[in-house]
Amino acid sequence: MAVFCYQAIDNKGRNVKGVMSAQSEPDLEEKIKASGMWLLEATMEAPPTASAKAVARKESWTAFGKVPRRELIEFCTLMSFQCRVGIPLLQSLEQAGQDCQYPRFKRVIGGMQQHIESGLLFYESLEKFPGTFSAHFVSIVRAGELSSKLPEAFTDLKEYLEWVEQVLADVRQASLYPAITLAVVSGFGLFLFTFIIPKFVILLEGLKVPIPLLTRIIFGVSDFAKATWWVWVLVLIFLMIGIPIGRRMSKRFAYAVDYVKIHLPIFGELNLMLAMSRFAHNLSILYSSGISIIQALTLCQGLIDCVPVEQAVSSVETDVKAGNTVSEAMRKHKIFPPILLRMVTMGEGTGSLDKSLQNVSDYYNEIIPRRIKKVFSFLEPAMTLMLIFMVGAIALSIYLPLISVMSAIGK
Repeated sequence: MAVFCYQAIDNKGRNVKGVMSAQSEPDLEEKIKASGMWLLEATMEAPPTASAKAVARKESWTAFGKVPRRELIEFCTLMSFQCRVGIPLLQSLEQAGQDCQYPRFKRVIGGMQQHIESGLLFYESLEKFPGTFSAHFVSIVRAGELSSKLPEAFTDLKEYLEWVEQVLADVRQASLYPAITLAVVSGFGLFLFTFIIPKFVILLEGLKVPIPLLTRIIFGVSDFAKATWWVWVLVLIFLMIGIPIGRRMSKRFAYAVDYVKIHLPIFGELNLMLAMSRFAHNLSILYSSGISIIQALTLCQGLIDCVPVEQAVSSVETDVKAGNTVSEAMRKHKIFPPILLRMVTMGEGTGSLDKSLQNVSDYYNEIIPRRIKKVFSFLEPAMTLMLIFMVGAIALSIYLPLISVMSAIGK
């Protein structure tokens, strides 16, 4: 399959330049027409050399890794501008590579150029770097490229990544105090139960004074902590490493973990809102890009990062294929909130489903940061009260036996 540099006119009379792979020039013209444009000029590029392919393979491996979100935001901003003014894709990537200050991402961009020159479409070149570009990123670019709305796709990605960056910044800021408090409480408790309380146990046993119930409970907790500390270390390792690996290895395990996450007492509603925001945002972008609703539902299932919601969307897709409307299919699942159901019903009735979904996404984008601050504002006094209760209980458990000792000495 050959690679052509083309110049075309879209339905608004604007000149569009780009790169596309096709079997021949007539085949290219058919693809351009299917995208709603008219071909003016096409030039076939020379096939890449063996050394170029080797460089592409090398760069694909060396650049396989994470890239800071801020770099992706700047990349989307630059690509959106260049694609909007009609700069060819390869030249846009070359300029993005020159402006990039992050070495790993610079290698990724270079590898993308090589893959496009070898005949791949733009979104296909993104798929070669899964550590850099998420499935969500690739799907949005794919929808934009196939519908000739690549500038809009990059704009949507930039806004979404900026929103994620803001949410994470809010979480870090709101969780700083609770995290410090929890670390102090854990360290203080470990120190007391491991070094201080055992010495008081030996002292009180030697004095043979009656030990109050509270003191016996605290001493029992101390013995339990000393005997099972390795268990808690393993639990911590499992939570940090085992759960992410388990989610990737087993669909059932992933479903169980995500089900617990969306049903937690305080954080469950917030986790569900995040999943619904991703669903509404991605479905809106994919559907507005010209992709059919069934295909958009299919692509969305890998972009929500919540297995119970993804399974519900899969069931909705099946019902839509059977002839039901999206709103009718969604009403069969209690996991979808009422506001989403109302907006989808309204969008189907007015023929503006994509706008209704985007309104839902915008609503969640505004309400989620407020909910995060509200949740963590509740945790701050809760952690403080827990620290006070813990210190008070330990102090009282030590003070009560000392009163008994003093009373025995007075007699």
